Amino acid sequence: MSRIPKRLLWLCLLGPLLACASAPVPKPEASEESPPDFFGAKEPKPRLMMLGTFHFKDAGLDEYKPQHRLEVLSPERQREVEALVEALAKFQPTRIAVEVNVPHQDKLDAQYQDYVAGRAELTANEVDQVGFRLAKKLGHPKVYAIDSAPHQVLDQLYYAVDEKQVAALDPKWQARFNQLYTHDDELKTRQSLIDHLRYVNSPERIRQGHGAYSIAHFKVDGEDGYLGVDLRTAWYNRNLRIFRNLQRLMSAPEERVLLIIGAGHLPILQFVAETSPEYELVDVRDYLRAP
Repeated sequence: MSRIPKRLLWLCLLGPLLACASAPVPKPEASEESPPDFFGAKEPKPRLMMLGTFHFKDAGLDEYKPQHRLEVLSPERQREVEALVEALAKFQPTRIAVEVNVPHQDKLDAQYQDYVAGRAELTANEVDQVGFRLAKKLGHPKVYAIDSAPHQVLDQLYYAVDEKQVAALDPKWQARFNQLYTHDDELKTRQSLIDHLRYVNSPERIRQGHGAYSIAHFKVDGEDGYLGVDLRTAWYNRNLRIFRNLQRLMSAPEERVLLIIGAGHLPILQFVAETSPEYELVDVRDYLRAP
């Protein structure tokens, strides 16, 4: 009996294995099916960009009272404001919305017109420093008030809560949030305005900030066990009203709206905007770069 050459023997043995290895592997079936595009993802849509800010001139209305002032009217900071305005102008907004109550639109119009006509100087407020400057640069006839007071009854109940009771709730978490606020308060004095606003508008900082609404006041039970929960709905109510006001500015696909607002509003407003089928949310950090 003749012997089979070793090379041929190996080919006989490995041939089926190589054939299996080279055969296409069937793809596993998708565990979840993506829904069809019922909402026209590629259709032209109004664009919305949100700039979350700290208050350049704090009015002392928030629970944390800043310990460090930002001298926004100093020559150095004014150069930084100008750089910020130049950066935001690249978005080419068609409308600029600011954190002013809608009933005060007439007063806002008068203040803006006085500034444009040279009859008034800008205050340190971010509405003036960023909103007015940018609107004038782009030749806008006005800026838009979009803020709304929360439901009056809920707002009154919020201030009727016993603060001593609140102080006894979640002392550990309240202390940690105060650490965060203190850190941010001091950080703004060390960073350029654009760099600090990039930090303020980062997803992680926005996510962390929203956590403050599920502690302390949120846990005040009241008679039915949900007083604190009901009180927090005033904050959600206010932000949903703000979004409704924004919708009124975005009636056409070519609209590009810039909202300038306190960063604490971003978690709710961004969530509503991202899930809305009508608008495209633009990440402001794409524009927060020094020229």
